Amino acid sequence: MKKVLLIILALLLLLTPLFAEENSSYTIEDIKKSMSEGNASLRKAREVYAQSLLDVKDAKANYSPQIEALLTTTYMPNPPIGKTTIGVDEISSQLGVTIPGAVSGEYVTLYKGMDNLYYNAGLTITQPIFTWGKIPTGVKLYSEIANIRALSVEDSEEKLTAELKTRLSALCYMNDLFTLLDDTQTKADELVKMSEDAYKNGMMLKEDVTKAKISALEVSVRRQELTKQYNDNIQNLKSISALDDLDTSNISYTVNKDEINYISSLSEDDVLSLVLGPTNKSLMMLQGQTRALELKKKVASSSLYWKPDFALQVSLTYGGSSLPLVEKNWYRTNDYGLYLTFAISTTVWDGGKKLNAVKYADSEVTGSIADYDDAVNKLRSAAEENLTQIELSKVKIEYLELKKEEAEERLELLNTQYNQGLISKTDVLSQEIEVNTDEISIIQEKINLSQAVYTICYLAGLDD
Repeated sequence: MKKVLLIILALLLLLTPLFAEENSSYTIEDIKKSMSEGNASLRKAREVYAQSLLDVKDAKANYSPQIEALLTTTYMPNPPIGKTTIGVDEISSQLGVTIPGAVSGEYVTLYKGMDNLYYNAGLTITQPIFTWGKIPTGVKLYSEIANIRALSVEDSEEKLTAELKTRLSALCYMNDLFTLLDDTQTKADELVKMSEDAYKNGMMLKEDVTKAKISALEVSVRRQELTKQYNDNIQNLKSISALDDLDTSNISYTVNKDEINYISSLSEDDVLSLVLGPTNKSLMMLQGQTRALELKKKVASSSLYWKPDFALQVSLTYGGSSLPLVEKNWYRTNDYGLYLTFAISTTVWDGGKKLNAVKYADSEVTGSIADYDDAVNKLRSAAEENLTQIELSKVKIEYLELKKEEAEERLELLNTQYNQGLISKTDVLSQEIEVNTDEISIIQEKINLSQAVYTICYLAGLDD
């Protein structure tokens, strides 16, 4: 028996980690971490940022000399210059001398002819000297673009975090709503049954039965709507967090009421100061965009016709039948040369394209400034809209809580009357449904409030 107990205990110890893992909960930090690492849009934004850093490196590479090497090999089955010979007799007749040891009729080889293989090699080093600031300006331009891409990553993460908190808060409230709706549905169905019985006994009008049925159907419709909202929230949370197994059963999250109360207590001036302040990533990106376009305009202005680029070029050339640096004595029997070149390069005329490029860049700067002004107006409008929603939700919640309090007091009175036999159970059920309905409306308004709060958090660039 002892052995059996020990085996069971051992099995339980082995299975405990499995159950613990199955029942483990995701905290807000866990979800944010998974979102940061696995969210598709964030991964894409980070790749774009990484690409922009490579652009910066490419721009800086323009400071360095360009080194180009070329090696060609040509095979000639029939070389254009063949073997060159001269007869001994011809030499004697032309020069009037006799070559000692020469035999009449023999030929002397003057040039053995070209080889079948011919090599041509070259090494060219080009170093920019003066480019009217195009290189340093280009580095600044791509650095500014990289900074914009970095801000875009942060902005995307803040936006997703705000949406994450909004949906998590909504799910918390939805759990309470499901409980209330289920209770309300039970009471509504009971009310329908009691109304039908009362109607059959001639104690209730048919229209009262119809009202009870409508009330029950309304609860059912609201629950279906809530179920859809719940499923939408869950699916969006899975997409945002990159956690496919995410569900309310494995989420450890409670609504941060302190955060909601703090933001909802801020004045309009305070909110606008935050939203339009230095922490707003979208405005920072637009400011960076304007600076980048101004740098682009500067680059275009540096490329105009009367601003030539200056560069120094060093060229080493080789040509011959020996493979350079491989075959022995290649440099003794072949031709090679060293050239130093000072180059001035400019476009004399291109139909006005460079001038148009400057004008176009100037127009882009003007457009970017307009984009910034438009963004400020839209942010102000969005902030004011959400502030209005916050104030409206706060007033509604206050009103509904008072209404619920009054309904609860009336319910207490009705219960007393019912216990005394003065009224029927239907009156009590109707009032209980009214209390639940008020509580449901309060929770729904809290969802609206939290959504407006977290929208402002995003607009202001406030993560925590």
